[in-house]
Amino acid sequence: MTNDPDRRAVYAAEERLAAWLDSTTPEQPTVTVDGQTYEPGPDLRFTDPESAAAYVETVLGRLRSHEKDYDGREQEHVSVRPRAGRRMAVYERETRTIALPPFAVGGRWALRATVVLHELTHHLSGEGEHTPAFRATFLRLLEDAGLPVTAQLLQLAYAAEGLEQVAHSVDDGTLAKLAKLLRQAERASNEHERAAFLSKAQALATRHSVALAVARAHTAKEEGREQPVAENYRIGDRGKKGLARYVRLLLNIAHANDLRCTISHDSTALTLHGFPSDIAVTKAIYESLLVQMVADCERHLRSGSRDEQEVWDASRRRWVVRPVATITARLAFYEAYAWRIGERLDEARQAALAAAGAVADPATPERSNETALAVRQKEVDVHDFFAEALRRNNIRGTWTADRRTKVNEAPRAAAEGLRAADRARLSDEKALGEAG
Repeated sequence: MTNDPDRRAVYAAEERLAAWLDSTTPEQPTVTVDGQTYEPGPDLRFTDPESAAAYVETVLGRLRSHEKDYDGREQEHVSVRPRAGRRMAVYERETRTIALPPFAVGGRWALRATVVLHELTHHLSGEGEHTPAFRATFLRLLEDAGLPVTAQLLQLAYAAEGLEQVAHSVDDGTLAKLAKLLRQAERASNEHERAAFLSKAQALATRHSVALAVARAHTAKEEGREQPVAENYRIGDRGKKGLARYVRLLLNIAHANDLRCTISHDSTALTLHGFPSDIAVTKAIYESLLVQMVADCERHLRSGSRDEQEVWDASRRRWVVRPVATITARLAFYEAYAWRIGERLDEARQAALAAAGAVADPATPERSNETALAVRQKEVDVHDFFAEALRRNNIRGTWTADRRTKVNEAPRAAAEGLRAADRARLSDEKALGEAG
């Protein structure tokens, strides 16, 4: 059994792509596939591995200058060296080196841009096998390297070889701007300055969402518009303490970004319903804040500043004062943290909507009405999509897993949770940079 079941099909697809590219000439630069005509441009050829190395540096430099984030791997140097064997090009993860066969051993087939970018994708994706994640990264890399038509053809080649279609997208730079904002947050010198970045990030996300809503309203053909989608998201394993509070944190972030959710009865997973751009922002903010919430809570628990409660000691036959259970303090902290984060995000969202003209303004009726109508249409689209999902899946119940509050049992922990949420800032640059 191979650990790389898609390898053969991926190689066959790339051979198909190479044949299409090789069929073009300066005099006849187009290729017709499935009745559609494409003009991909030439597949660059190299004379030796050294010239391929210069190309790799050029591509990585382009990614960096355009703030395209591949989990930070675009910042790393990738070497290119010749290899003795002629049948394979390989990426050596330990040394971050692409090994290509030179002309002298019969490596002409490997000294071309698509082969080099294939190996570079192993580096940028972190995938050793030819998984869907690898393929999505390869398509994205072709687009980011200025070869969008080649990416289209590769997608067709994947389909022709029976490979599962993968999602990839080109962002307009907003997520990269968010990532830059986060880098500035990390360099902030005081707590008050850091506290402002969460609101700034949510405001930017809201403005971006409003702009997309207006753009969708101007799309002439309904089939050409971005449509709501449903995406499953795993919260944690069954039986893990605190999952309902994790869900509540994600729900509060989702609400601020115009998403609706269905939740599993055991709080181990949920499904996000809404527009893909809003889902991407919501996941990025959640994954950053979840790490901060857990870390801040653990620091509080280690501090020894614990709530106390009076309990009956049966052996001593009297009431005694003891610290509340660790899990009680933790849940109270999480509960307060999630509530305050939701409040902060909603405040930032409302301010951004007002600034964007999503609320009717008598001073600029034409602009504000258009924007308000676009935002309202977006809300209707998500509402209708969510209602249909509930009907189709026969979902009628209400999630109630976090209704039993722990705040009153551990008010000191809850207060610490509020303070932690007030100073929270986004720090997951990696997550926000994806789809860049």
